[in-house]
Amino acid sequence: MYDVTSIKNYILFLKKQCGFMITLHPIKEEPLIFSSELINFNLHDNPYCIYLKSFPHVYHHCIERQNKVFDKCKGGSFCGCCFSGCMEFVYPISNGNETVGFISVSGYKTENATGYLSSTAEKYSIPIENLMKTYSALKTPPPKEEVDALILPLCDMLELAYIKFATDHKVEEDFIDRAIRYIKQYHTCHITLDDLCSHFSCSRFYISHRFKKNTGRSFREYLNDIRIEDAKSLLAYSNLSVSEISFSIGFNDSNYFSNVFKKQVGVSPIAYRRKLSQKDGGTIQNY
Repeated sequence: MYDVTSIKNYILFLKKQCGFMITLHPIKEEPLIFSSELINFNLHDNPYCIYLKSFPHVYHHCIERQNKVFDKCKGGSFCGCCFSGCMEFVYPISNGNETVGFISVSGYKTENATGYLSSTAEKYSIPIENLMKTYSALKTPPPKEEVDALILPLCDMLELAYIKFATDHKVEEDFIDRAIRYIKQYHTCHITLDDLCSHFSCSRFYISHRFKKNTGRSFREYLNDIRIEDAKSLLAYSNLSVSEISFSIGFNDSNYFSNVFKKQVGVSPIAYRRKLSQKDGGTIQNY
């Protein structure tokens, strides 16, 4: 596997120190991102997008729209607004010869948000009050010049990585990489081990064995880990109830969700939110 540690650390720095919600969107499935730790940056992690992607029809529409974003970014970076009213800065990813994907820095409000929210709620039958709750957590966008100064070096790092990877590696994507990508793509849906068996045409034993061997966790443990990370973001930056959060990230039972959350985090979802609220001076602050 190609060493992407420096790229990963730079993205984590931008997320932590600058509050950038960064995602990587290669258009074609290839090993550099999909078979490395960079796959963790393939999904939006702002609370508004997390909530929206819990509705499969909205999620699929978002995926379809990515092709249009990709076509536009071939002409260079730009700042735009998605169909649901979330603003983002978009930068092309090059492999040295052509544009192969894009970087998105998202999680920003637009001035005419009311129209976007009303249209999204009506079109997809989503409670408008829940959209407003999660949308309120988004930030005001910074000047593009500031984002350029920090993201353009990331573009260069990725391009260099693509060039080196193409020179030094000729590998096929492993089964476990494809399975992990599938889980991360559909983790807010009610996917099961049987769904993976059907999708990849293999047995429960084979998938269970490969997951344990390659990740050290079972399929269910891995799935819950991803969902709990979504829950932590929603608890911190949205006003959705614990029950609403539970169902939006793929749990059928809010009590089961609370038990899983407490087991992994050490406190209940309510206590986690209360702790963050106290830490931030009594209010949940926007990131």
